[in-house]
Amino acid sequence: MKIKIIFVCLAFLSSTVAYASAGYDNGTPAGEGELNLDITINPGDVIDYGQSYLVWGYGLTDYLDFHGYYSHEAKGTDQVYYGLMYNFFSSDKLDLSTAVGARHRLKKTDLFFPQILYTIKLPDEYDIVGSYVNVYFTDKKTNRGQSFDIALRVPVPESLTPSYVRDVKIAIGLFKKASYYWNPAKASWNPTYSIDFRF
Repeated sequence: MKIKIIFVCLAFLSSTVAYASAGYDNGTPAGEGELNLDITINPGDVIDYGQSYLVWGYGLTDYLDFHGYYSHEAKGTDQVYYGLMYNFFSSDKLDLSTAVGARHRLKKTDLFFPQILYTIKLPDEYDIVGSYVNVYFTDKKTNRGQSFDIALRVPVPESLTPSYVRDVKIAIGLFKKASYYWNPAKASWNPTYSIDFRF
């Protein structure tokens, strides 16, 4: 069964629809002194609404991460987000965190707050991850709206995992931009993927 799931994931990643619009975070902290990296690539900017992402989380404590991302949009715009994430609830089945941070894009600054980030823990190291993010445009003191994402993360077998990482997962999901950017009536969910490394 696991082999079939991995095969389906790899087939999905080889299709152009997978090279879509966003990376995402989750509610599980990295752990003190530990580093998490999530990578999403839109090769050759093949999807015109897509982005290539590097998302990071570094554990300042077991509950507090310095997290953020750098992304390159297919149309040429780069952006960077950085902030702090605090894990306020953790159990065997669920991690919940909140975060605050700033995004810089096109010489404009957005505040990401409030945020809810979550990890729903499933058997055999599978999980469902995602976030709710309110985007506030600081220059004009107005709200841009909310963005949402959700993804299923599938563990890569230990035999295929490099020895210098704790684990690797492939995440496949959906992302919806803050409605400010689009006509809300036309807003839609876009497919996403990432390869997630814990060091």
